[in-house]
Amino acid sequence: MSNSNSKQWSSATPGYIIFLVDQSGSMQESYAEGKTRAEFTALVINRTINELINTNMDGEKVKDRVFISMIGYGGSSALAVDDIRSDYLSSFADNPLRMEQLKKKVSDGAGGLIEIDEQMPIFIEPTANGLTPMADALSFAKELIEGWLQKKPDNPAPIIINISDGLPYTGDSIDTAMNNAISVSKEIMNINSADGNPLIFNCHLGEGQTHSFNEKESELSDDQAKFLFKVSSKVPESYKQAAVKQDFKALPESRGFVSNADPELFIQFINFGSSGGSDKIA
Repeated sequence: MSNSNSKQWSSATPGYIIFLVDQSGSMQESYAEGKTRAEFTALVINRTINELINTNMDGEKVKDRVFISMIGYGGSSALAVDDIRSDYLSSFADNPLRMEQLKKKVSDGAGGLIEIDEQMPIFIEPTANGLTPMADALSFAKELIEGWLQKKPDNPAPIIINISDGLPYTGDSIDTAMNNAISVSKEIMNINSADGNPLIFNCHLGEGQTHSFNEKESELSDDQAKFLFKVSSKVPESYKQAAVKQDFKALPESRGFVSNADPELFIQFINFGSSGGSDKIA
């Protein structure tokens, strides 16, 4: 299907992005800019939602061209899957959890920099606590997608962006947890909609050899990358431009994932995944 995943987000047919956020204990490890993985992840998601709000402004009004769910797993208890928040874009804009004061350096117009206080709306707080029940989080996302498509069969195919820092783990064997996650992700990627199959894009945070947008599992050296390859969608044509714009090599068979992402790669990947493709905003 050449036209799959190409329907534009619009107020009449909003897109749907589901952020799956690993909130397991290991997300407490330090990551970048003096922040833990959990803190940096929250920062990136908060910034992304704010970007989406800004790009969908029409005068004073926020156009509801996208519905967003944030699902945490681990977090509130070892095996929890929590619907942190599910709302249209305008509801996020109108009701942040709180405002955070950030220092921002801006040009003083004479070659120097001055520091100003900027207010940033916050929608998700960092959490790092339990195990990594990724398959359960994917199952919950699958239910959300099925419910959405039942009500909105003509809308753009939904997108899951899964942010994790390790393999799924629920207390028994890692292999079982991995196999469960693989089978649920295949079920999601086989759901049919008018705009093709839902997409799953995976961003893994860590230190080590980086892999991104590979075409073959045989190119990958480690279990983490091989797992991500299996649970990630092929990058559709309509997303190739968005990938290139973020400096990713989007080859014909590329899967939408990065493993061992550093902060820059993490931000680029989330920009790619949340873009709705190249020209998806009508």
